[in-house]
Amino acid sequence: MKRKQLPVMILAALVVSLHSVGTVDAAMTPSKSKVSSASKITAVKAKAKVTPSAKVTTSGQKAKGTPSASKSKVTPSASKAKATTSIPKAKVTPSVSKAKVTPSASKATVNTGKKATTTTATAKSKASSTAKSNTTGKANTETKTNTTTKEYASQMERVEHSPEIRVLLGSRTKEASVFSDSGVNVLNGSHHKVTSHKMAKVSLKGNKIAVNGKAIDSVVTLQPTRGDMFTFEDKNYRGTLSLWANNGSMMVINSVPLESYLYGVVPQEVVPTWPEAALEAQAVAARTYALHTMEANKHKPYDVSPTTAHQVYGGVDGETYRTTEAVDRTKGMVMLYNNRPINALFHSDGGGYTENSVNVWGNEVPYLKGVKDFVNSESSVSNWTVTTNRQSLESKLNAAGKGVGKLKSIQLTPLSKQGKETADRGISGRIKEATFVGSSGKVTLSGDDLRNMLGLKSTLFDFYINHNPVKKTSKAYHTFTGKNDSVYIKGHGWGHGLGMSQWGAAEMARRADPGDTDYYQTILKYYYSGITLKKMY
Repeated sequence: MKRKQLPVMILAALVVSLHSVGTVDAAMTPSKSKVSSASKITAVKAKAKVTPSAKVTTSGQKAKGTPSASKSKVTPSASKAKATTSIPKAKVTPSVSKAKVTPSASKATVNTGKKATTTTATAKSKASSTAKSNTTGKANTETKTNTTTKEYASQMERVEHSPEIRVLLGSRTKEASVFSDSGVNVLNGSHHKVTSHKMAKVSLKGNKIAVNGKAIDSVVTLQPTRGDMFTFEDKNYRGTLSLWANNGSMMVINSVPLESYLYGVVPQEVVPTWPEAALEAQAVAARTYALHTMEANKHKPYDVSPTTAHQVYGGVDGETYRTTEAVDRTKGMVMLYNNRPINALFHSDGGGYTENSVNVWGNEVPYLKGVKDFVNSESSVSNWTVTTNRQSLESKLNAAGKGVGKLKSIQLTPLSKQGKETADRGISGRIKEATFVGSSGKVTLSGDDLRNMLGLKSTLFDFYINHNPVKKTSKAYHTFTGKNDSVYIKGHGWGHGLGMSQWGAAEMARRADPGDTDYYQTILKYYYSGITLKKMY
């Protein structure tokens, strides 16, 4: 080798070395590199963001290669996490990534009297959430939140495998607003997306439903863009809202998973501070009744109304923590007779004894048999008295088209010991029929007609003419004097008396062994004869 060639060769080697270093640096820069099969880069660190107002700390396993930044977004209401990385791209499927919220970490304060109608506006909750990611390892995510009742409700995992129930919220002729924090998708009658809005103002335009002034279809569904909560006329609901153009008005229907529907039903039907077994029994009864009614109304636009005509439904605003837990603990549990969901009727208070269906409806239902009720001292409707007079009774009979002139007597077996049926009273003592005798004839009324005409709480009562049963114990008096007759009506219980007595169930639960976690099943089998319990989903 010639001595003068040595500097040239050294210089060339230096240039090659510098070029190689630049190539390695480029490979280490995510925005400029290409990944070959021999050089894979695996994301191992991710920052997760949970909405609303939840902080998430994510830790991951280290993997071979150079870490690259990755962001993962978790949506609590949908309980699905989607993670992406810059290089290489990582795809997470819903089956691998789910966020589970544990409601038992939350405490809610409930203010209630005899009826469960109100919940405090705020509830402090601590929710524990776990998310799994399958990029190259597993990421454990813990979430702690302090939220309002609405925010807590939005974090509840959407119930899977739960059938949807259609609740008629009513009819509207004027414009109404529908709002969701994430916005709402507008779907036409074929359930195809037409547009999206942050707030949708719905109205009638001819024979079509209009959204923000634009006519869409005769049936329009509004669906939250994310999650399952929306606001309609300042009330919060889960699921979706459908509007049907119907003879000059909009029929408003809330379609909601059955379990979510029960969140808004159970606290309206019981006192949320009752023992857990009573709340669980109510949850199963409400679920079974809903399934039975859904089957009966499957060919109609809706299944149930939100009133006592079916079951009282308060939406998200009516939910309470304890009743939601009762629904979750009994998820999918249903009462069956001949392998079909029963017509699980219930009432507020049995007044000492429930009734056979044949004495109320006229037909025999094998699982609706009268049983001795458990009297709860806290119930304000176990015993009640109404005071009226002869002239008022005559006026009510005349208004109902049943007038018999001046009243002389009432033909009715006096109410005595329960458990013994008579010609005009059922096994509980409830009136099957009573005959009013007057100066111009007589008329016989059914117990239900009499109850409705007089505005009474139940058909379990008797008449005390000119004798106050509150002041002294006395037998019933059914004969009028023709003077200024005072009429006292002493009654017991509240409701039709069929199926489960809610106050009776609460008393049973109060007396139960604290260690019996399935005592709600004992309650249900007591009030509904011959039924079986099965977890349907």
